Amino acid sequence: MAPTDNPRAVSSTRDSDRPGINLDLWLLIIMLVLALIGVGVTQVEHAGGKLYWLFLVLVYAAISVVRAWQGAKAQGRPIWSMIRAQVLHWLGTLVAINVVLWFESADVASRGAASDYTLLVLALSCYLAGVHFNGSYLLLGAVLAAAAVGLGYLDQLSLFAVMIPLAVVAVWIYAKGRIASAAGS
Repeated sequence: MAPTDNPRAVSSTRDSDRPGINLDLWLLIIMLVLALIGVGVTQVEHAGGKLYWLFLVLVYAAISVVRAWQGAKAQGRPIWSMIRAQVLHWLGTLVAINVVLWFESADVASRGAASDYTLLVLALSCYLAGVHFNGSYLLLGAVLAAAAVGLGYLDQLSLFAVMIPLAVVAVWIYAKGRIASAAGS
């Protein structure tokens, strides 16, 4: 097999614009930063940052769909069934978050609880996206779940004292895993 026939070699060559750091790692860093901003918005915004979390779902969905599309094309797999699965996955996330927001507007759940539930739905959705589509979402889901728990129990300063190191560890784990898998191939 020629080097260009190997989809793994093609994607690693294409993604490694900078030594040791690939596009998925940069996207993970961006998504973690956006999540940390969301945690801050949730803490200071009177409405709990509802619109921010809905926006974040769309950003995460767009990144997931585009990266999965690129991966499917590079590996010669069917694209439209993957896109359908991605769209249904993220659409389900939007519906679940909107139900939580509806509970808040109907006074079934408080603003704080609705913010925690929204973040927990997004954490689960990212985790499942990691299981089914892109492994970097596993770590993102774990960090978001920790943020959801932290929002329920910690004050703002303590939350960031936990979340920022946790995000750094997640990036380190992902980078070490990518470097180790690249060295093994």
